[in-house]
Amino acid sequence: MKPVTRLFLISTLWTLSSFMASSFIGAWFWDIGTGLIPIIVFYSILFVVMIASFGLASRIRSRIKSATLMAVGILMNAGYLGLLLWLQADARHYYVLIAFVEGLSSSFYWLALFVLASSWVQSGQADWYNGWTGTLEAILGLTIPPLSGWIIASLPGLSGYRTVFAIALFCLLGCFMLIAFGKHPTKIRPSVPTSMEMPPAIPGWRRLLWSFWALGMRDGMYFFVPNLLLYIVSHSTVLLGFFVAMQAAIEGLIFWSLARWSAKISRRASLIAATAISLLAFGIVIRPINAPTLFELGALVALAYPSYKVALESSALTVIDQHSRHEGDRIQLTGVKEVWINSGRLLSLLMLLAIVGLLPHFRIVNFRWILGLWALLPILIFITYRRSPETPAPA
Repeated sequence: MKPVTRLFLISTLWTLSSFMASSFIGAWFWDIGTGLIPIIVFYSILFVVMIASFGLASRIRSRIKSATLMAVGILMNAGYLGLLLWLQADARHYYVLIAFVEGLSSSFYWLALFVLASSWVQSGQADWYNGWTGTLEAILGLTIPPLSGWIIASLPGLSGYRTVFAIALFCLLGCFMLIAFGKHPTKIRPSVPTSMEMPPAIPGWRRLLWSFWALGMRDGMYFFVPNLLLYIVSHSTVLLGFFVAMQAAIEGLIFWSLARWSAKISRRASLIAATAISLLAFGIVIRPINAPTLFELGALVALAYPSYKVALESSALTVIDQHSRHEGDRIQLTGVKEVWINSGRLLSLLMLLAIVGLLPHFRIVNFRWILGLWALLPILIFITYRRSPETPAPA
């Protein structure tokens, strides 16, 4: 099996597992009586662990083998699902531990995936790679969440959740088998240094990192809050599954368009459109928090996300590829990038936690103000990215 094919299959199985289980974690915790604030704390701890993990990885760069790191991350994610299956309703007492394991596993996997992608994907293929990877995610997202939601709703008690988590666990075991066996080549570069010196200063890198921070601020709120609110107001995992599928379908169409016409659509032009679409979500402040409103918000979020994803990640891949002397540099730069985006996500959730925890008599209807004001944050992405150097799109 070719290494790129192996990485493609690993990514597919991981994505399948994620859509099977991760989309319903908020609903799971709500059903076992965790409450709103512990759920926000769960995701906050997850991002704290990811920041620490990526920061550590950026410091001990050359001591880490990407394939080994990915295998450990996959095994830890399997352990995370195993904890959910074993603890069942008692998981509400151990959500700190569960968030810690999930944060470590996600950090290890995504860091390894980004580094392997920067090793195997040429700079001219960056837009194509991100566009078609997003299309694959969208296809799985269109089919798997509704199926998972139907399974959860069809089986009594927590049996549906346990079935979905078990299937996701088997997918992860398949990921582990693929990464643990077979050769994983590393891109060879001339004059590979043996010192541990950090790579030299990179023009425009800091401004690009601020763009990732701003994207994290946006993602921290829209990552799980609309999904959780939809389940709270509807009590339907089937509806939640279709919500995730709707977002996947929209994102897939936009990802495909960006990949298909990458030579004709500049990254800045796509960001202008994405920012304009994002601002429309401000209108939620005059709408009730119900299923139709949340579906409309989810559609706007999905319409805007691919442009940010492709522009920022493609620029990062190009910079990392051009300024990395060896794998340690790629790990270091990727780790720094992920620290910035997850710092934005964490700050976003800490602000949400402060609002929910400190405001007396906070009600679900008050989320319309929070979600509406968060629609202004993508302006920060556009402002910071437009100051970064434009990297050439492939022909």
